[in-house]
Amino acid sequence: MRLPAFAPPFTGFLESWRSRLAVGVSAVSNAFEHAPENMAYGLLAFAALDPAFGPTAMAMVLLGTVIANVIASTLGSGRLVSGPRAALSLLTGGFVAALSSMLSSMLGSAGQASPAQVLTLSALGVACAGVLQAGFGMLKLGSIVKYTPHPVRVGVTSGVGLLLVITALPVVTGHAFGTALRTTFESPQDGAIAVGLCALVFTGLATRLKTRIPPVIIGLGVATALHFAMSRWLQGADAGALIGAPVLAAGGFMALDPASLFRADFLDPRLMALIGSYAITAAALCSLDSLIAVSVVDGRLRRSRDANRELCAQGLANIAAGLVSGQPYSPSMPRTLSLVMPNPDHRHVVAAYAVAMLALLLFAPQVIAQVPRSAVGGVILLQGLGMLLPVFWHAPLERWRQRGQYRQRLADAGTAAARSPLRLADWAVELAVAIGAVVFGLGPAVLIGAMCAVLLFVRANMRDVVRHEWSGETRHSLKARPPALAGVLAREGSRIAVLELQGALFFGTADGLRTRLEGIEASVDIAILDLHQVTEIDVTAARILFEIAQHWRRVGRALVFAEWPAGDARRGLVEAAGPAADRKALLFADHTDLALEQAEDRLLSSLKPDGESGAALSLADTMLGRDLTPDEIASLAGVLVTLHFRRGETLFKLGDPGDGLYVSLQGDIGLRIPGSARRLASFAPGVIIGEMASLARSTRSAEAVAESDVVALKLPLDVFDRLLVEQPTLATKLLKNMSLHLADRVRALTSDLSHWVARAAAGRVGPPAGANLHDAESIG
Repeated sequence: MRLPAFAPPFTGFLESWRSRLAVGVSAVSNAFEHAPENMAYGLLAFAALDPAFGPTAMAMVLLGTVIANVIASTLGSGRLVSGPRAALSLLTGGFVAALSSMLSSMLGSAGQASPAQVLTLSALGVACAGVLQAGFGMLKLGSIVKYTPHPVRVGVTSGVGLLLVITALPVVTGHAFGTALRTTFESPQDGAIAVGLCALVFTGLATRLKTRIPPVIIGLGVATALHFAMSRWLQGADAGALIGAPVLAAGGFMALDPASLFRADFLDPRLMALIGSYAITAAALCSLDSLIAVSVVDGRLRRSRDANRELCAQGLANIAAGLVSGQPYSPSMPRTLSLVMPNPDHRHVVAAYAVAMLALLLFAPQVIAQVPRSAVGGVILLQGLGMLLPVFWHAPLERWRQRGQYRQRLADAGTAAARSPLRLADWAVELAVAIGAVVFGLGPAVLIGAMCAVLLFVRANMRDVVRHEWSGETRHSLKARPPALAGVLAREGSRIAVLELQGALFFGTADGLRTRLEGIEASVDIAILDLHQVTEIDVTAARILFEIAQHWRRVGRALVFAEWPAGDARRGLVEAAGPAADRKALLFADHTDLALEQAEDRLLSSLKPDGESGAALSLADTMLGRDLTPDEIASLAGVLVTLHFRRGETLFKLGDPGDGLYVSLQGDIGLRIPGSARRLASFAPGVIIGEMASLARSTRSAEAVAESDVVALKLPLDVFDRLLVEQPTLATKLLKNMSLHLADRVRALTSDLSHWVARAAAGRVGPPAGANLHDAESIG
C-alpha cells in the first residue's frame, strides 16, 4: 500500500536516467556526424606535408577537438562546441605550406624540413594565437571584435567558401586532399564523382527537409552505401578511395620536434614574422567566432555569460589543443545549436560530446575509415557553395530586384538618406575580401577586411546609434487632449520612452542598444524606437532586435519599431530573424507619432483617469463647455448641430470656408494635408477644432478626417455671431474657452520650438517627422 509513496522518487530516477541517455545519444550522433568533417579539415591543414602523414593528421585533429572542448567547457561557461573550422583549416594549410617552403630554403642542401619540424612551428603559431586570444579576454578587448561590419564578415565567409569549393572539387573527382584545382579534370574517376554528388545531394535534401537524423550522417551514409555497391557489383567502376583510419600511435606530442625551436637557423626574422602574422590572424578569427557563437547561443537559451571569460577559456583551449594537433579551434554555431538546444539544461553535454569523440578515435577508427573520400569532398563542396551564395548569388539578385524601388519609397516618405539597403559599397567590400582570399590567401584577405572595417567604421559609426532619447513627459503625440488627460500624461509620461536611432545597425551598435534598453527597462512600460534615420541593418543586428522584442514581451512590456512600414526591406530582415511563431512579439508602427499616440492611449487606459472612460462626453465635459452654468449649457446645446461621421469621412477640406468650429463628443479627428499619409495633428474627444479659420473668417489650411466613428457638435459661424448680440455673456465665455485652448496649444508649440532650436544649435538640422510642430489649422 506504500507503493505510491515511493512512486515519485522512482519516477524522478527514471526521468533522470532517460535525460542522461538522451544526452549520450545526442553526443554520440553528433560525434559521428562531425568526425569525418574534422578529419577532412585535418587533411586540408597539413596537405602540404608528406601524404603518409595523413592518418596522423586525422588523429591529431580528433584528439585536438577532444582537448579543446574539455578545456573550454570546463574553464568557460560551457554549452559551446569547438572544433576545426573551414577558415582556420585553410589558413593553417597556407601557413604550413609557407613554413615548408621557407624551412626548405633555409636548410638548402641539408634537405627538406621534416613534418615534425613543420608541425612544431605550426603548434607554436597556434599557441601564440591562443595567448593573444586569452589576452583579448583578460584585457576585456572582446567587444572590439564585435564591431566588425557585416560586409567584412560576409566577405571573409565567402572567400572561405570559394577556397572550399576549389579544394573540394579535386576530391570529388577522386583525387587526394590538397590536390591542385587544375588536376580536377585530369583522369577523373566517374564512380568517385557519382559518390561525391550523392553525398552532396542527399545532405542538401536532408538539410532542407529538416530530418531528425543529422543531414551529414544521411549524406555520408547513402554515399558510403553507393560506394560499397559500386565496388562490389560494378566491375571496373572506380568509386574512389576511402578516407582511411586515423592513426594515433604517431600523433599528439610524439609528432612534435621541440628541439627545432632552438635551432639557430630557424630563428630567422622572416620566419618569426610569418608565425606572428599567422597567430594574429588566427586569434582574430577565433575571437570573432567565439563572440558570435556566444551571442547567438545565449540569445536562444535566454542566458547571459561573460564574453571575455569565454575568450580566455577558448584561448587556453587553443594553447593546449594546438600543442597536440598544430591547428586552432573555435566554437561552431551550427554544431553548438544541434547539440545544446535539445539539451539546454545539461551543462556537461559538451564534455559528453568530447568523450564520445575520444571513444570514436580510440575504439572505432575503422568505422570512420569506411567513409569514401569523395563523399567527404561532396559535403565540403556543399558547405562551400552555401558560403558563396550570399555574395555571388543572393546579393546581386536582391539588388537587381530592389533596384530603384527602395530609393523611391524613402524619397516619397521624405527621408533624406534615400539609399538601397543593399548598397553597392557593401557588396564591393564583400566581393573584394572574397576575391582577396583566393588571390592572396586567407591571411591577407583578413587584413583587407580589417582595413575595410576601419573605413566603414569611420564613415558610418562615429556617432552613438541613439541620436536622442525622450520621455513621454516631454515629447507627446500630435493628438490634442483635454487638460485633465494632458495632466495625467505629464505626470505619468515617464513610463513611455522614445529613442531616436541613427546610422547603421550591426553587431556592435545593436548590442549597445540592447544595453541601453536594459537600463530603462525597470522604469518604462513602452519603448518606441524611431528608426527614421537608420540607414541600414545587417542580419546580426536584426537577430538582436528580434531577441530584445521577445524579452520585452516576456516581461510584460512593449517595444515598438516605428517608421518601417510593411514592405520595407529592413523590417523584413527583422521579421525573418526568428521563427514565424515568435513574430507576435514584433510591434511595428508606420509613424513614430502613431506609435506615441497608441502608447499614450495604452497608458491612459491602464490608469483609467476621469475623461477616458470611452463613453461619449457631454457638452459640459468638453473644452467648449468649460465653466458654463447649466442654463448656459442648455442654451448652447440648443444652437449646436449634432453630426455623425464614419471612420475616414471628411469634416472639412483644404480651402473650404471657415464656417464654424467643431468639438467631438466621441471619436478622434485628424488633420492632414491632402495626398500625404502623415497627419498634422489629432484631436481627442472634448477638444475644439477649426476655431482659428472661423474667427479669422478665412479658409481651411488642412482637411479634417474622422479617424474613428465620430459624434461631433458644430457651432456654425452665423450662430456664434448671433450669440455675440443676443447672449454676450455666453459668447464671452466661449471666446475665453477658445483662448485658453489656443494658449495651451501655443504653449506646447513654443516648448517644442525652443527644444528643436536648441537641438539645431548643437548640430541638428531640424525636428524629425512626428515632432509636435503644427501648422495654423492644427491649432485652429
